[in-house]
Amino acid sequence: MNATREICKICYEPVRVGFNVPYNIWDAVVPTGKNILCLQCFTKIADEMMIEWDKDIQFFPVSFINHLELNKQ
Repeated sequence: MNATREICKICYEPVRVGFNVPYNIWDAVVPTGKNILCLQCFTKIADEMMIEWDKDIQFFPVSFINHLELNKQ
């Protein structure tokens, strides 16, 4: 069983809310080599770059207990 969550490559905090944005937005925002970002770091970078990120975003929040349950399967 793997009980660890993904870790943000910017702030090194666990990713507690998964999300999806269109590829063109992700590619414009995410620095090379930083393929896992938390929502807070992603939105901060996008806002600093003046990139509209809030259209077509999907969220996948998972509490730690549910994360553990998913990894049991």
